Amino acid sequence: MGRKLAGEASAEELQELELLLRAHPEQHFPAHTMTELWNGPAPEDTDHHAAAAHDRHIQRMQARGIAIGDDAGATETTLLQLPENGVRRRYWRIAAAVAAVMMAAATWWLAPAGKTQQLSEVATRNGARTSIELPDGTRVWLNAGSKLTYDKNFGLHNRNITLSGEAFFDVSKQAEHPFVIHTTAVNIRVLGTKFNIRSYPGDHATEAALLSGSIEASLNNSQEKIILRPTEKIIVQHTPAGNKESRTGRKTAIAAVAIQHLTYYEAKPDAIMETSWMENKLMFRDMSFAELAQDMERFYGVRVRLTNPQQAGLRFTGTFQKENIQQALDALRMTADFQYKITAEEIVIY
Repeated sequence: MGRKLAGEASAEELQELELLLRAHPEQHFPAHTMTELWNGPAPEDTDHHAAAAHDRHIQRMQARGIAIGDDAGATETTLLQLPENGVRRRYWRIAAAVAAVMMAAATWWLAPAGKTQQLSEVATRNGARTSIELPDGTRVWLNAGSKLTYDKNFGLHNRNITLSGEAFFDVSKQAEHPFVIHTTAVNIRVLGTKFNIRSYPGDHATEAALLSGSIEASLNNSQEKIILRPTEKIIVQHTPAGNKESRTGRKTAIAAVAIQHLTYYEAKPDAIMETSWMENKLMFRDMSFAELAQDMERFYGVRVRLTNPQQAGLRFTGTFQKENIQQALDALRMTADFQYKITAEEIVIY
């Protein structure tokens, strides 16, 4: 990137850079930002310049059909203030080029030389959602507090990714390269379909909900494979239901697995509770306060702490969309006996 900005890159290097950016879509914003910093005047208002650059990036990605959340970025960059003198602009450009190289190196090379493994990671913070297009054309919508990881061979020799959190996939068809998603409890294998996976750390279960096509779910530590059909979902409990003894006498944990139908909250074919988060809705049906507090943390980007174990077992049904966190808590208080206190660090339920 530095050689391109300096006008020293060869045609071969420019082509290689283009291929790298296509394989790592999360680097488009840093690359565009570095280019604008290099070519433009030294910004007098750093915050305003960064915000304007981000807005232009959003417009570019939306023009390509990719929706990016306002706070979806996983990387924050701090710009140093340089002295107001004649060499400021030159140092600004050098700093931008160095930052671009360091950011690319941190993303593409995550191990020492000789033991390199090139990985790409796309992550969202709590309170933010985003969507990307993978190198194979697959569209992915990433819910709050989620992380997606894939290696350099994605789309070339394999289509393997690892998910922590929740995401909706619209998988492009490639018969020669099945699309495989790895989670803590289950692996999902597909050829081309639309489905949602929820596998947050700390949740009691992993869920995969199928909208169209078909997927094959294989449980970790098991040879069992389960085929899902449209409007079905699989729920795999993270706590083992028991143990079974193999022919060698070795005991292994048995996962509790359930196959259910999707939940429709309206008499419409697309009103599916499992994917309501894509419409910026927080929907819950007969959910414990402990589980709802976790979902509210991700949805609103706050920290919620329950101080009364009995209140953790309270159960709620409802939908939040336009309500802020205070309005949501007030609505819950209409059906349950609890108080709350909002501080700068957290929300305390008592």
